[in-house]
Amino acid sequence: RQRYERLLRVATGPGLERLCDRIVAEHDYDLAVLARWDGRRRYANLRKLGRLARSYEELRGPDLEGFVRFISAQETIGVKEAEAVADEEAGDAVRLLTIHAAKGLEFKVVVVADAGRSIDRVPRDEILCLPDGRVGLKVADPASGTRKGALGFEELRRAEQEAEEAESRRLYYVAMTRAIDRLVVSGALDPTNRRDEKAPISWMLQRLEADLGELALNGPVELEREGARILVRVDRRRPDDEAERQVVAEPQLELFTAEAGGTLPPGLELPPLTVIPPPPAVSIRQLSYSALALYELCSYRYYAERIVGLRPVDGGGAVPRGPGLAATEIGDAVHVLLEVGAQAGQTREPVLARYPGATEEDLTRVDDLVAAWHGSELAHRLAEVAGVRYELSFAFEHDGVLLHGRFDAFRQVEGQALIVDYKTNRLEERPPADIVDEEYALQRLVYALAAFRAGAEAVEVAYVFLERPDEPVARLFSRDDAPELEAQLSAAITAIRTGDFGPTPSDLACNGCPALDLVCAAPAVGA
Repeated sequence: RQRYERLLRVATGPGLERLCDRIVAEHDYDLAVLARWDGRRRYANLRKLGRLARSYEELRGPDLEGFVRFISAQETIGVKEAEAVADEEAGDAVRLLTIHAAKGLEFKVVVVADAGRSIDRVPRDEILCLPDGRVGLKVADPASGTRKGALGFEELRRAEQEAEEAESRRLYYVAMTRAIDRLVVSGALDPTNRRDEKAPISWMLQRLEADLGELALNGPVELEREGARILVRVDRRRPDDEAERQVVAEPQLELFTAEAGGTLPPGLELPPLTVIPPPPAVSIRQLSYSALALYELCSYRYYAERIVGLRPVDGGGAVPRGPGLAATEIGDAVHVLLEVGAQAGQTREPVLARYPGATEEDLTRVDDLVAAWHGSELAHRLAEVAGVRYELSFAFEHDGVLLHGRFDAFRQVEGQALIVDYKTNRLEERPPADIVDEEYALQRLVYALAAFRAGAEAVEVAYVFLERPDEPVARLFSRDDAPELEAQLSAAITAIRTGDFGPTPSDLACNGCPALDLVCAAPAVGA
């Protein structure tokens, strides 16, 4: 609280830059930043934030809330801000900076290049609006059709040009005052071009009371102004030598004439091509059971979604954005309802609260799936016993990878564990047992190993497809099965790490795959 009160007192005084510095210092953030391996760069960014606050205050005043909104808006609209220059005072390097980026920095030697570029642009605006609210515009003369200024347009144009000149001089003042020991300003001028009179180096010479013509005749001149020594040198452009250049025949061209004889010189011996190294193995630190299930379904689709980061698409080839719920959202809604014990007929409001875009068809399907679970034999079996835990998270480590997931329902008594996973898949005509063996074998062994790690001696894993709740697919594992299950899991992890990703096309695997017809044509070539 004392820290807050101190900062509050600073906030009421002048200086947003000082306030930023105090906030950093009061929280010891400067020390924390400097302790990092790239601390000097990070600290330079903090200083740059303070300079930005000072620039904002020069334009808008000491409006702290406005400055915070301004910074947030820059991030929202995606403005790219360059990193601050670190080691600017002691760095043994030549740095190229814009004038804006050099604000607040100082260097022993500064070179301001291209100071001969004129800022006297030809105004083409039809409407002028100055910061003080004055507006001028051009309108067409009804008689001649020529466009003429109205509402003080010419006066506003002169005011705008004067403001641009003043801003240019201010910027060059900033650039030249970055130098500590030595300042070098260079630029090209054309004495016959009146526009060059507005160039920065031109008005610098005027302030120095230096005559350009005299300097060109007398060579480098050292001027002394207010205790500073200034060396001015003018290099005049010399006309090109107009003498004809003698064309010399290329000796190599003589090799192609009919009179050429002898043998050709030996060609250059090029070094052998560098062998491209194999791609690095995939580094994985954690896997979910859903990721393993996807890898088991199609390893190439796993690579496209989980490694590359491509978004899954719908069956028509577009990212799902239409009305209604996706299959994953249907499953999520059912799992949430069953976790809280919702009954059939009580699902409409909770689903709409979670998914306002659900259609009537979605609501009916969710309610039917919830009713199917409560009417199943396995649900009655769980209702008759105590100690059942729903949506229970688990995690364990295997071969340096963290495996994590969630049990839909879990019960463990005296070393006997029961794991239930209810699925909302559309089965069509496929038998549930075939689906489990083809798509959920890895997931099932992860479930069993998680229970063994929790101390179970025997594990029953049961899958219930809610479209056919009376056809559960259950398998019993004993502690003796654990080594074989661990070996199978190790093989899957090794395959992922070594980059063994090949397409295994099927209607289920290819439906919604983001790589299909983009970088994978497996169904078309019969892979």
